[in-house]
Amino acid sequence: MARKRPRDIQQLFGRQRLARFTDFTEQYQLWQQQLQHCFDALQLSPMLAHCKVVSIRAHTLVLEVSSAALASRLKLQQHGIITYFQSGSTLPITELEVRVRPGTHASAQTALQAVQKTDIIETKPEAPKENEAVRKLREQAELCEEPLRSQLLALADKYEL
Repeated sequence: MARKRPRDIQQLFGRQRLARFTDFTEQYQLWQQQLQHCFDALQLSPMLAHCKVVSIRAHTLVLEVSSAALASRLKLQQHGIITYFQSGSTLPITELEVRVRPGTHASAQTALQAVQKTDIIETKPEAPKENEAVRKLREQAELCEEPLRSQLLALADKYEL
């Protein structure tokens, strides 16, 4: 069996396959940057660590996410994502496909937390002051008829300190 001679680096870089691979990696990096800018514009940046662009083919942007919760969240933002990619891409994007691959990115639990952080703004409502609650109970008692009125007044007396 004849052995092939080792190839030099210049020969490998000149080959068409390697050139196509480097073109694809450059295109992939551009897609990822565009996805990052898109998520920043749509205020979805906490989910970026759990999402990546797989490809753009046949007018379809294919994204891969680590959980179904993220997939549904992205589907809700589908119009904004498509619009953003249409403006910055040479290919006309008309559809978004989201694939769920649980093991490929950060854990599903952190992905779910990322979705929850973007959905919920944590604000704790202040508890009403006791004097205000007692005052409201007394006001409501004045509007009600006798059996309920006496019960509301008794409750107000109980909480009045």
